[in-house]
Amino acid sequence: MNLAKRLGTTFAVTALLFGGASTMGATAASAAGPCDYRSYQNNSSAWGYFLGSYNLKTRPAAECSNVKKFGAGTKLYVWCTITNYYGNVWAYGRVEGTQTKGWISGDNVSYEAGSLNRC
Repeated sequence: MNLAKRLGTTFAVTALLFGGASTMGATAASAAGPCDYRSYQNNSSAWGYFLGSYNLKTRPAAECSNVKKFGAGTKLYVWCTITNYYGNVWAYGRVEGTQTKGWISGDNVSYEAGSLNRC
């Protein structure tokens, strides 16, 4: 299942349990800009694969700087997820076999197994 779809379901259930859609909107609005620093932590055990050739980003938005480009099938260990400035799900993680870390849109990585937690 696509990471963004799985996270969307998780976030929707969480929002209903804790007071509705206002819970989801508060996270997206908390950052001053799309490329401002976002904190992260290694608190998930999820992993998946790049669905195509994509750049890991320094921050969770398409217009932010690139870390490095990786091809389809690259394995990513997901550390945590956020809803970015635009309301889209992004994941922070590390590429298998490297110390390369960065952000990727949840739409661009598969979800294979493990827990997914917010940053």
